Amino acid sequence: MILTVSMLAVGLLCAMLLFARTPRLEKSGADARRAVSVVIPARNEEKTLPLILADLAKQKDDLLETIVVDDGSSDNTYAVAESFGCKTLRVTDKPAGWTGKSFACQTGADAAQGSLLLFLDADVRLSPGAVAGLRNSWAKNQRTVSVCPYHRTGRPVESLSLFFNLLMVAANALSPFFSRRSIGLFGPVILISREDYGAVNGHAGARESIVDDLALGEQLKTRGLGFDLYAGGDDISYRMYAGGLRELFRGWVKNIATGASKTSVTVVVMAVLWIGALISAPLNLCFQAFGRSWQGVAIYGVFYIAFVLHLFLFTRKIGRFHILATLFYPLPLLFFLIVFAVSVFKKIFRLKAVWKGRKI
Repeated sequence: MILTVSMLAVGLLCAMLLFARTPRLEKSGADARRAVSVVIPARNEEKTLPLILADLAKQKDDLLETIVVDDGSSDNTYAVAESFGCKTLRVTDKPAGWTGKSFACQTGADAAQGSLLLFLDADVRLSPGAVAGLRNSWAKNQRTVSVCPYHRTGRPVESLSLFFNLLMVAANALSPFFSRRSIGLFGPVILISREDYGAVNGHAGARESIVDDLALGEQLKTRGLGFDLYAGGDDISYRMYAGGLRELFRGWVKNIATGASKTSVTVVVMAVLWIGALISAPLNLCFQAFGRSWQGVAIYGVFYIAFVLHLFLFTRKIGRFHILATLFYPLPLLFFLIVFAVSVFKKIFRLKAVWKGRKI
């Protein structure tokens, strides 16, 4: 029991270190006052697009232009973008060798006139001061800024994303202890200067990657340009994979293994120790209860409660997840492990993932 309890304690410590902070956008400071062009790649986003475009309309004084790139949609995405008066482009035939949304992003960037390029996913939501906060944060170090949006969930099934969000934050090392070990950018929100974008050859430099955000981050680090990462908090949010369990499964399968493969060894080891402890606590609690060892029940019960409390307190900073997802965390953890195993299998055997009707 001593060895198991020690492992649980180490796992809890790892969790505290991995999730030590969630830095927020700068509310004030040196505003760069550089022209910002927004680029939104959109594929079948007729339902989400009006929301982000309405948010941008409320802060149009901070923007030079908004460009929507219809990436081969089969719905009314193009018409919706036009109705908001955006510069609207359409991608039909993607050149050979381009994967995912990279070509749509590059197309929008080529048409943009601003000296700062703000790439946004169509499901992102912005507070009225979000663009100013992004620009202030960029001006602080005059290097690329990327944000992990606050994850708003709707239906209870969406809370199965709990551990994906946690490990995405851990992998990108928002904690001050591992800030130099970040694996890349957060794809939904990227603010980059035209100079830095050109230095890494734009999205053309990430054209073969399913996870273009990680590839861009790698290119920036390789060239010594660096970037700063933030949590969305009250400023920037999104609702991911709202279409149900199937969409949730496919959405995470397509990139979770790639992200894990690029994570630093230190962070991976700590994450494994944490997940191992998360699995061990409820299993040992059940074994002790079946064996009527009430001392063991008390010990493992304390650790289970400690993990639940830590999950509850930290996840409130990065998303709105159902309380039952933290109280009965083994269920979303099991879902994560299944999806991760499938993603690894597909990566090893180079099997295509299907996303929005497209094999990637």
